Amino acid sequence: MKRTFLIVSLPLVASAFSSIPADPRFSSPRRPLGPSQQHPEEDISTSRSAASASDSSDATATATVTSAPWRIVMDIGREPLARMPFDWARSGCRMPLVVPCDFGENNLLIPRKATLSFTGPDGANVKPVEGGTWRLADDSKQLSFSLNVPDRLTRRDVYIDAGTELSLTGRVYTQAEMDNYEAREELWQAGGEIGDVCDRANASKKWNEETGRWERRYASENPLSFARKQLTYWGAKAKQSQKLNRRPDINTLSDRGVWPGEEDGMYIANGGVVRVGENGPVCGTWSAQPITTAPASYRGGN
Repeated sequence: MKRTFLIVSLPLVASAFSSIPADPRFSSPRRPLGPSQQHPEEDISTSRSAASASDSSDATATATVTSAPWRIVMDIGREPLARMPFDWARSGCRMPLVVPCDFGENNLLIPRKATLSFTGPDGANVKPVEGGTWRLADDSKQLSFSLNVPDRLTRRDVYIDAGTELSLTGRVYTQAEMDNYEAREELWQAGGEIGDVCDRANASKKWNEETGRWERRYASENPLSFARKQLTYWGAKAKQSQKLNRRPDINTLSDRGVWPGEEDGMYIANGGVVRVGENGPVCGTWSAQPITTAPASYRGGN
């Protein structure tokens, strides 16, 4: 009975470590049909040529990423132990700022719009915003970039002075790093070996015409061999558990998005830090989501 419990529980263990869903940007999107539907005989060759050119263009874009579009969401307000002025954001008010940007391969950060907007007590506020530069650490684990605010931003007692450079830093994860947090294959292999032993032990008996009785189909497993298989399984299970503890919760990460120089894309962790200047006091947090062609509901409304 004890051996059977190990096999029944094995799929439950393995199912806990499913892969993070890939961003739809990594597959070629379907393109709507053009007006050629009205005259298919005349335009079929043109349609085939256009489709071929489109596929070639998509393949080139997938192979070489020169610009990564991301939606930066800043939550400006007082943070614990921050060194901001005493009366700054004392009411608990926050100022949400959203800036869609392109991270270029030349380390330039370019806002997709020249302005940002937020709602205050007096209604909508539209202010200019300027891009800066971005940098990815050598180990591809930390991202830092900057945005410039030419005009003063104010929402109740939360404000950012004119000419302020907002410096943003955060943890990022490449797909290669995420893959290092998995040991499912070793666990599945060890569990499969134990399953084979149990299947042989519980197999139906066969009739022996010579002896005139029912006999076991397979010889009994050597107890030492079975014990070694169990130890291997428990070791693989412990290894997987340790890696799972180090792996970030997918609910704290962005969807996977393209990134210059990263073939398999990248994830950005929520809760990045926003500072007033490169080494200034903390004035908020930030998160990001890749800008894709997926429906808004798929991207969690971002």
